[in-house]
Amino acid sequence: MAGETAAHHDRDKVYQRRFDRQLRAHLRTLITPALIEEYRASPLGQHSDDLERVLNYFRRGPFEGKYVLFELEANRKYRIVTTTAQEGGLPQDVDGTIYTDKNEALHAVFLMRVDALMASDA
Repeated sequence: MAGETAAHHDRDKVYQRRFDRQLRAHLRTLITPALIEEYRASPLGQHSDDLERVLNYFRRGPFEGKYVLFELEANRKYRIVTTTAQEGGLPQDVDGTIYTDKNEALHAVFLMRVDALMASDA
């Protein structure tokens, strides 16, 4: 019976990878200049169905290696970092850019996530 459980989990992983690959392929078709502009114009709040789908995918992704905003100074200065799953590990600075506009910083994070999605395997 233990062998059946291991086989079941292996099959689950195969199906999950297949689903994720198909989802990424579909989401790449939703990325358009209009969608990117929609996010730039209003990074917070209600969005179109296509943008919500892309954002939900970004939100549910693994914690490790995720691009996030790091607030250097409350409501004044931001930097983009990548997260680590290591206990006690520090986030890694992406490019050293300091943003003074939160919406601009959020858009930069979005663009980095879009680039990663577009570069992912089909």
